[in-house]
Amino acid sequence: MSYSSDIKHKLTLSDIRSVCCAQAELYSAVLMNGGNVFLSKDKNYIKRICALSSKSRGLFVRVRTYTVRNKKGSVMWGTVIRMQEKQDLSFSKQCCAAAFIRGCFIRSGYINPPDKTARADISFKNKDTADMCGAALDTCGIHYNVSVRNRNILIYIKSSENVSSLLARIGAVGAMLELENSSIIKKYKNDVNRVTNCDNANLDKTVSAAVRQKALISEFMKTSAFDGLPIELKKIAKLRADDESLSLKDIGMMLSPPISKSGAAHRLKKIEDIANKILS
Repeated sequence: MSYSSDIKHKLTLSDIRSVCCAQAELYSAVLMNGGNVFLSKDKNYIKRICALSSKSRGLFVRVRTYTVRNKKGSVMWGTVIRMQEKQDLSFSKQCCAAAFIRGCFIRSGYINPPDKTARADISFKNKDTADMCGAALDTCGIHYNVSVRNRNILIYIKSSENVSSLLARIGAVGAMLELENSSIIKKYKNDVNRVTNCDNANLDKTVSAAVRQKALISEFMKTSAFDGLPIELKKIAKLRADDESLSLKDIGMMLSPPISKSGAAHRLKKIEDIANKILS
């Protein structure tokens, strides 16, 4: 079972909390189905359609439920739902808007697994139904985009925050927590990689500077000008010339009296400036 199918399966087993939400979800299911005759390999989906009908307080009536076999011999579950009276259902309440979205998602939704880039899609054959789902998403404060794919209208939702809000609204709380946990892990890994890359870059700069200093100081030590340097500069110059792997902190601690890392950097910079003038 795919990640999306698993979420849909759990949604078909979720509680139906109120009459208005049952009406909203079943209305969206009828619109997405393109009619009142439902047929599916998923017995739980048909059970949910029947349960929604029973909860709708007479707005929808289940005419009959049946089973058939398809050409491959697999059992298909079906039910026929009749809307008692034509109504222009509007979903001003967020709970009903979320129920309408849930009905659309169960029928034709897809969501990337947590280890992939966060994205959720719902495909529509009918523009009016897509517009109603868009209005429901607006009611719930979920940002979405619209495109066309294979002549179908596609509502797609990007970013972990928006996909997480969608999952929470339609009742897929477990999937929401899984997505948020994955987002935290991804952010942590990115932060670690960023720090590591920064440390590596700083290390490369430090090593390059030490190698450059050693080469420059080694040449400078061959000149008579080096003998005229103050004793404190000669000592630090010899330490660098002997070992380019020493850090500035190590060099500072090896002097007598010891000096700070910034003090060592200052003295080496001063030697570099003098050496560059003499050797240029």
